[in-house]
Amino acid sequence: MRTLIAVSLLCCALPATAANNLAISGPGAGADGTSKFGNTSYGFVKDGNLSSYWQPNSTSNERVSVKWSTAINFNQVILRELGDQVTSWRLVNHDTGAVLATGNRIGSELQVNLGNVSMKKLNLLIISATGAPQIAEFEIYLNDDAPEPSPITPPTDPTPDPTPDPSPGPVDPVPPGIDGQPIYGSFNACANSPQGYASLGGGTTGGLGIRSTRVTVTTGLELAQALANKDPNRPLTIRVNGTITPANSGGFNKFDIKDMRDVSIIGVGQNGILDGIGLKVFRAQNVIIRNLKIRNVNIGDKDGITIEGPARNIWIDHNEISNSLDVHKDFYDELVSGKRDIDNITISFNYLHSSWKTSLWGSSDSDSYDRRITFHHNRFENVNSRLPLFRFGQGHLFNNYYHNILETGMNSRMGAILRVEANVFENAKNPLVSFYSNNIGYWDTRDNMLINTQWAESPADGIIAGPDMLATAVLRVPYDYKLVRTEEVKNFVLANAGVGKCAF
Repeated sequence: MRTLIAVSLLCCALPATAANNLAISGPGAGADGTSKFGNTSYGFVKDGNLSSYWQPNSTSNERVSVKWSTAINFNQVILRELGDQVTSWRLVNHDTGAVLATGNRIGSELQVNLGNVSMKKLNLLIISATGAPQIAEFEIYLNDDAPEPSPITPPTDPTPDPTPDPSPGPVDPVPPGIDGQPIYGSFNACANSPQGYASLGGGTTGGLGIRSTRVTVTTGLELAQALANKDPNRPLTIRVNGTITPANSGGFNKFDIKDMRDVSIIGVGQNGILDGIGLKVFRAQNVIIRNLKIRNVNIGDKDGITIEGPARNIWIDHNEISNSLDVHKDFYDELVSGKRDIDNITISFNYLHSSWKTSLWGSSDSDSYDRRITFHHNRFENVNSRLPLFRFGQGHLFNNYYHNILETGMNSRMGAILRVEANVFENAKNPLVSFYSNNIGYWDTRDNMLINTQWAESPADGIIAGPDMLATAVLRVPYDYKLVRTEEVKNFVLANAGVGKCAF
């Protein structure tokens, strides 16, 4: 929760001021931003010339800033727009992430009166606009005659967005007013039913049932045969008690859970290992994969676990999936990924590590299915990117622990929306971005913790959430769920994610 500094907004005639415009005259005054058209310049917002302007590339989730070499004191901001395109904006203290003011339009002149504040950089966030806005002036003053700010009651909703309008991005299709509620407190990490999207559509039970067939395998050939021999009318539970390798898999380069339903594959203790060969869920429903070590897969689809639609109600839980960073980035593919028409997926309590490419959802910018995936209580460590990379659809990511992110973390693309809630990012570069697609994605950020994180803007690649990690949309989830409090996430995940943690 961020505290709003009290402000008053005056949208009509501006009083004359004798103060200097600190956007020009302040120590080391400068400007930057996220994107711009043609030969327009970030500096045009602070040059005292109303005929020049900064114009971003899109109509949502854009930023322009004024900054100084040392912190300055001020109490008044004047914004001027050519035209009247902006429909939602925020002023944010870049140094702390505090939201200073919000509004629905700028227009030809807008005066924002703040209490006395001090900072090295001030951000103007364009949350939404009807067309590409043209911001002509971003003026900063320390004015003895500035009116006193009006009090504003801080919002009680856990999202840092103080406005109720979610228009910058899409929302999920549940009826208005329905929103799953988090429950704080004790959490059963070894539950036999999933939280999140896999709990919908009748739930995900895998091979459970009084008529279930139960098989224990020790080689890859036995695993392939157990799947091939499944009775279509009975659930199947396969327990893996040994190391599965390409050499003992009878020529198979992956194990297909294909054209079937009601299947569980579960490792025994810490003995269930797939070494160099992975699993593919394809045209399947009601599948559980738990307590397996899957590593160094470079045959078949080259993923630890692949889900390809149509597929529904898949739960991937308490596994350890890894590759290596000591190889070319394309030597392996994903640890866990999904594409095409898939829905009601939960990824929970997994230890995902040592990978260049970690988790891809949507194989291309044309893979436009409305996927819904929940990630919770996963441990991501020593990973380069795709945590996840998410195209289209909706993702709910809560209580995950990220440690040592080398390049980018969560990447929301092509209109996807991610609810990013009570996660911890430690030693992480660019934890949340929208990179490498023609259309940006969105995020609903709530109560996350950043520890030693770095943010590097790259306008040619897309946009970053930045240290304030402000929400750009609202995602309502159609289920209730349990949360560990953010300050407890790291220790809880380290104690419970991965194999051998539960008596399955």
